[in-house]
Amino acid sequence: MHIRVSPEQPFTKEEIILAAARKRFAHFGFSKVTMDEIASDVGMAKPSLYYYYATKERLFDAVIRQEQQQFAADVGSMLKRRTSAAQKLKDYVGIRLHLFRELVNLSQLGFDSWAEMKTVSRDLFRSLEQQELDFLQTILAEGRASGEFSPPHPQQAALIMLHVLQGLRMRMLRSASPPGLSESDYAGLRRESELVIDYILSGIGKQS
Repeated sequence: MHIRVSPEQPFTKEEIILAAARKRFAHFGFSKVTMDEIASDVGMAKPSLYYYYATKERLFDAVIRQEQQQFAADVGSMLKRRTSAAQKLKDYVGIRLHLFRELVNLSQLGFDSWAEMKTVSRDLFRSLEQQELDFLQTILAEGRASGEFSPPHPQQAALIMLHVLQGLRMRMLRSASPPGLSESDYAGLRRESELVIDYILSGIGKQS
C-alpha cells in the first residue's frame, strides 16, 4: 500500500519524510513499517533516507518528538488563558489525552506495542514526564498564588497527580480488546482523569 504525501505542506525534505513516516506509523504501527516503504512514499532511494535518519528507531523518535513539541505548544497556550487553576488542570487532562491518542495511533494499540514504543524512545519519554511535572507544578503554583487552593507540598502533589493519571492510562491499555481503543474508552479515561483531579483538589482546596 502506497501512502500519498501532500506536495503542498511541509516544504523541506526532512519535513516531508516526517510527514510520510507519521502516516505510515499511524496506519500500520511501528513494528510493521519499513524504511523501504517510507523511502518509496517520499520518492527517494533508501540510502538517501538513511542520510537523514540512520535507523527506523531514530525516525520514529523524531516523529514522537514532533508530537511532544505540539503538546508543549498546546499546553503553553492553555496556560495563558484567563481561567481558574482548577479549570486549567481539567483542560490539561484533555490536552494530554489528545497526545496519548496520537502516540497510541503511532504505535498501533495495545500494552505490548506501547511498551515497545516507550523502549525505542526511552529518553524522550523521560523528558516528557519531566515536562508534565513542570506543567502541573506551574498550574498548582498559580492556584496557590491566587488563593484558589493550597497544596502543602506542590511538587509532591504534582507527582501524585501525574502517577495517578499515568496509572489510569496504563490500566486502559492493559484492558483494551481488539481491534483496540474505542471512543468510549477515551471518553471513560477522560472522565476518570477529571474525577481524579476533582478528588485531589477537594483535598488541597483552600479552606475557609
